[in-house]
Amino acid sequence: MLDIKHTICPSCSVGCGLNIVSKDGAVVGTYPYKRHPINEGKNCLNGRDSILQFEDSIEKASFVKNNELEESDNASVIKAIKDQLASIDASDLAIICSGNNTNEELDKIIEFANAYGCEKIGFYGSNFPNFSGELASYDDINKASTVLVIGDIYRENPLLARRVVLSKENGGKLINIDDVEKSITSLNADDFIQFTDDFNDKVASVKDQLDENSVIIVNKLSSKDDFAVIEELSKESNAKLLPVFNAPNTKGAMNRLDSLDCDEIRNIIDDSKVLIVVKDNLLDYLSEDDIKGKSFIVNISNEKNRFAELSDIVLPGKSWAEKEGTFTNCEGLEQSFIISAECDNDNLSEIEIFDELA
Repeated sequence: MLDIKHTICPSCSVGCGLNIVSKDGAVVGTYPYKRHPINEGKNCLNGRDSILQFEDSIEKASFVKNNELEESDNASVIKAIKDQLASIDASDLAIICSGNNTNEELDKIIEFANAYGCEKIGFYGSNFPNFSGELASYDDINKASTVLVIGDIYRENPLLARRVVLSKENGGKLINIDDVEKSITSLNADDFIQFTDDFNDKVASVKDQLDENSVIIVNKLSSKDDFAVIEELSKESNAKLLPVFNAPNTKGAMNRLDSLDCDEIRNIIDDSKVLIVVKDNLLDYLSEDDIKGKSFIVNISNEKNRFAELSDIVLPGKSWAEKEGTFTNCEGLEQSFIISAECDNDNLSEIEIFDELA
């Protein structure tokens, strides 16, 4: 018998509704959430592929020896983590969260860090600094006279790009700035500007085309300094600004924690004896040399990847479909979701894990 339950797509920060289809407890597919106000019955390929993680994931708490995962049990692995924590000072612990954590998980991890005395806690924000300014709404994009896009939202965030299409149908103009020669967004733009090392000049060159009826969308940054340039452009032109992230709850994490760049995370790793990483793959933005031999790594994730092999302990946790909570999308909207899949494993949720560690 098929079971269909609503959830929020974990593929990016747009916050589309997604239906998870299960049969006899196993996830077998997705189906568009017809009444969701953001995606209105459409899901992109990224959203449809979000269930692929169920096909090949880590199912057992494991110790890692010589890059091989040796399956164990939750109690033994959690005891080993607690022994490590008991052997160090609070200043020797670092915790890296991610935009894949729910708001409730982040609150629990922060509670744990405060009780332990850990001050080195943050998340990788893909070069976006903490931003608490006024955000453009999706409806602002629909009605915009000009949309400036930094990056390739047609490929990475298609359901948001759909709003840009509506703007163009209403007579709006699309300007795209990127460091690539060609992209899906650039091919659909009225004006494409490629930059190499002259980002500031290229951004400044479009200021006269923006006003209070314009929206700046940015989903790609080379550095936090680049965001400062874009933010200044928004202020000078009165254009509304919308940062778009590649994880579903980056905005929620940003509301709670420091957004760290690669250098800041390298420094944390170098200055720590135990590193707890929650739902993140450090090799997405760091090299193996940045990680190997630096800290005792506790990897709370169910993803099979090279980072798991470089960790000392892997504690799977639950996938987003196996738990309930809230994500805050890039528009600032907090959305609740319920358990949408009952998988056959004994994995603990991140909240349960940190309750145990406490």
